[in-house]
Amino acid sequence: MKKKIAIEFGKKLAEKRKEKDILQKDLSQQCGFSLNYIGIVERGEKSISLEKVYVIAAILECSVHDLIPDEKAILLEAE
Repeated sequence: MKKKIAIEFGKKLAEKRKEKDILQKDLSQQCGFSLNYIGIVERGEKSISLEKVYVIAAILECSVHDLIPDEKAILLEAE
């Protein structure tokens, strides 16, 4: 289930970033994370800390809730 959460978070992050017309490179520079790290998170290869979610949400000018996957969908898929 942990991997599924990371994958769904990555999808939502990429979607929101593209919606704001921000390149991975620009997001990485603005938040101080490496370009490689942003790519890894967007692909769901690694979980992200809550602190980093808040940093990214602030840069994307969105709510943390906009980036967090729906828990009901995650739980239903896990069953």
